[in-house]
Amino acid sequence: MSLEQLINERNEAILKVDEYGLLCMTTPYLPPEGEQEPSTELLYTSKQAYMWVPILAYIVENVNISEEDMKIFLEMSLDSLTTHHRTRWSNRAEALEGMLEMLNSMLFYTTRKKLEDPIFEYASLFGSSIEDILDRLEGLGLVEEHYVEPMGGKQVAMMGFVPFGFTKRTRLGEELYAKLNSLMLFYAQKNLVEDSDFKIHYKFYRAWEIFKSIVMKMDKPLEKK
Repeated sequence: MSLEQLINERNEAILKVDEYGLLCMTTPYLPPEGEQEPSTELLYTSKQAYMWVPILAYIVENVNISEEDMKIFLEMSLDSLTTHHRTRWSNRAEALEGMLEMLNSMLFYTTRKKLEDPIFEYASLFGSSIEDILDRLEGLGLVEEHYVEPMGGKQVAMMGFVPFGFTKRTRLGEELYAKLNSLMLFYAQKNLVEDSDFKIHYKFYRAWEIFKSIVMKMDKPLEKK
C-alpha cells in the first residue's frame, strides 16, 4: 500500500492518537549504513518502552496538563523507574501494575489529577492494548519486527526468548510519520492547532519531544574535565 493510498483511506488525522504514539516510540527506519548521516543521534527503543503509549495518550486526551507539568511528571517518573524501582520483567503483570501505580502517584503529585480508566486498573488489559496497537500498525505496513539489526557496523541479534522486543518503522511508516509531524508543525506555526484534527496528536508529539530530550540527557556520559 502506498503512502497516498493509506492517506486516502483514513480520515484527515490518518492515525489514532495511540497509533501515532507507538509510531513515535518505535525505532526509526534506517537506510543502508552508507546512506546514513554519521552524526545523527538515534534513540533505539524496545517494546517495553511502549508501556508509555497508552499512558501518555490517556493523559493528553483526558488531563489538562501544561508542558512544564508534563516535563516534571516525566522527569520524576523516569528517574523513579530507573533509579528507585527495579522492574521485574519475569512477571509482566506484576511489573506493569507496580509501574502504573507509581506513575499515577507521580501524576497526582504533579497535577492533582488521577488516571481514572479501567485500563489502568488491570495490567493484563494494559498489556493487551499495546499488542492491539502494534497489530494495527503492522497491518498497515507501518512497523515491522526485526530480529537482526545493524548497529555501529555490526549485526546485532534480537533474541526472542529474552524479555526484549525490537520493532522499527518501515519506509512507509517513516514517510507517514514525517508527513504527520510536518503537518502538525505547520499548524503550530500558523496557530491553528487548537482548531485542527491534530490537536491531541500535537500534544502527544510535544510530550514525546520532552520524553526524548530527558532520555538523551540521561544516556549522555559525563564529559571529562
